[in-house]
Amino acid sequence: MRLDESTVLVTGGAGFVGSHLTERLADRGTELVVVDDLFAGRREYVPDDATFFEQDVRSDAFAETVRETDPDGIVHLAAIHHIPYCNANPEAAFEVNTMGTRNLLAAAEDLDDLEQVVFASTAAVYEPEDGPHRETDEPGPIDIYGRTKLVGEDLVEQFTTNTGVPAASARLFNVYGTNETNEHLIPAILDQLRDGSHAVELGNLSPARDFVHVTDVADALVALLTEFDADYRAYNVGTGTEHTVREVVEHTEAALGEPIEISQAEERVRESDRPHLCPSTERIEREIGWTPDVEFTDGLRELLEAEGIRT
Repeated sequence: MRLDESTVLVTGGAGFVGSHLTERLADRGTELVVVDDLFAGRREYVPDDATFFEQDVRSDAFAETVRETDPDGIVHLAAIHHIPYCNANPEAAFEVNTMGTRNLLAAAEDLDDLEQVVFASTAAVYEPEDGPHRETDEPGPIDIYGRTKLVGEDLVEQFTTNTGVPAASARLFNVYGTNETNEHLIPAILDQLRDGSHAVELGNLSPARDFVHVTDVADALVALLTEFDADYRAYNVGTGTEHTVREVVEHTEAALGEPIEISQAEERVRESDRPHLCPSTERIEREIGWTPDVEFTDGLRELLEAEGIRT
């Protein structure tokens, strides 16, 4: 796909990952259509020259927008993805994440010139394991969010079977960086550092995760949009290196240049936290040519500076 000659629809384009993706697409001369209901996204994150619709992806109005804008490519990011919220609101998570995807794809089946679909999935589709996850592993999600996204992957694969339009699922690992709109681990750490106390209270301290910078994720999505040419394929998007919660704090100390005291708060502990979540990135490196660029401490230092926390 030639981005400078294409119209790309980005759902969830006013959100965390979406804000960085649309910036990159705008820089490549893409005609942008952004849809977001602003539940978590922010209108100011949408590029000025994009066509913006404040719509719910479950709605008839959204389906009509898909048909009328007739995009050449679609990147579907819109979802409820904060796991504690999904677990507390399973009906809403299912409606938005699964039925919203179904609504999008049903409308997209009516498009004549659609060339590419990229679906933002999640590492949460995997069952807990000690080693790195590969795309060929059997799925086994342990939370509502992962289950909704696994169904979404199935819908996308069926869409490709029905239409012949290439579609890729990007299984995102733990994304961090500027414009975050949910209280995940790193935003929770930063929120507690703003008062200058250099002490943080967190939940589970031993789980290990792969943290990938949001700009690297945006680059991966662009690469899938432009380089993927098979029927359907899932790709892990991460760094291939995991860090425990304690190690995340240590990297934050290094970025800050000052020690941080850490303690565990029982009210922050998750009962269902898996001990490891790390990808093999061999497939996306080999088939798409994407590799992450941002080193973890450097990414944290950039984030601290952007948030106005002294480094």
